Amino acid sequence: MFDRRQFLKLGAGGAVTALTLHATARAQSTPAGYPADYGSIIEGSRKESGLIVYSNMSDSQWKPLLMAFREKYPWITPQTLDVNGSEAMERYLAETSTGSRSADLLMTVAPSSWIDMIARNEIVDYSSPEAAAFPAWSKPHPGLYTSALDPLVFFWNKALLPKELWPASFADLVEKVKKNPAIFNKKLTSYGAHLTSYGHDAHFFFAKHHGDKVWDWYRTIGPATRFERAAGPMVEKVTTGEYVLGYFCGSAASRMAAKDPARSQIVAMSYINDGTPMVFRGLGIPKKSTSVNSAKLLLDFALSETGQKALSAGSRTPLRPSITAEAVSGGETYASITQSIGEKNAIMVSYDPALVKDSKAFVARWREANGV
Repeated sequence: MFDRRQFLKLGAGGAVTALTLHATARAQSTPAGYPADYGSIIEGSRKESGLIVYSNMSDSQWKPLLMAFREKYPWITPQTLDVNGSEAMERYLAETSTGSRSADLLMTVAPSSWIDMIARNEIVDYSSPEAAAFPAWSKPHPGLYTSALDPLVFFWNKALLPKELWPASFADLVEKVKKNPAIFNKKLTSYGAHLTSYGHDAHFFFAKHHGDKVWDWYRTIGPATRFERAAGPMVEKVTTGEYVLGYFCGSAASRMAAKDPARSQIVAMSYINDGTPMVFRGLGIPKKSTSVNSAKLLLDFALSETGQKALSAGSRTPLRPSITAEAVSGGETYASITQSIGEKNAIMVSYDPALVKDSKAFVARWREANGV
């Protein structure tokens, strides 16, 4: 059952409170370029009771987007719950099965779970006015959009790893591990394909991209790796020296650490030049949403140029191709990453049904190769 106590709290530091204090009560007109009847969605939202969003984004990552959104629609107070990718859908399905209030909007990196939602016919078929600005591959099903991408990167401790051992590519890392076992043994970290759907999906598409040679790579680096469930522990343990390098680390946590003045002399990050997994941050309205109009407004805003820039300010990587690094003060965007590594080396962790169908066999082979 939905428990409001799990959401943003009132008081100092509460994002919703800050947003409420700064929001204005001005009426809103239809955004430029939107359909003439879009005003009915705006007016419909005024009659709805709140807006609940399940995602795997923290309050600080949501804050820039929600501040900008509430400037535009001050009568809507979104409440966000930060859970892991697959849990967002699991909670929604469990809560709605008992008739409880649940999520009005889902925004999460969980391709396997989105595939399940498609199979259950649980996504509202909503055509966003912003849809034309996004590539076809990012819109795999009516009503399902890709709002952002999470690149998975190399992240290492510069104080412990000599510069000549900093890897440029995955193949390069494998060779360096082969030649320097004492430095890397049990000092590597990554997501485990056997531990989380996030790790599973990234490894699945990385293996699909590289083919059979990836299994030899895993046999080399797997025994030297200790697997984690989340980017936070990876980044923290690389920083403290428990690990010397992480591969497939989440770029948001890695980038924030690498730019932190207190850590920048210790840690660094880079893309994986022969294949950077790009995890899709799906965005859709579930069919049992009770604030559908409000959900449509936030979905459209998150896909708009203004919303995409706000996502960047919250350390997310905007997908909209028109958003350049210059547009977000040198931040990371889909356009800047593909320019850096080449589109052929951007591995899309997409909504391929094989991700679910072949999962059991893949995990068994992955475990064998990595020795776990």
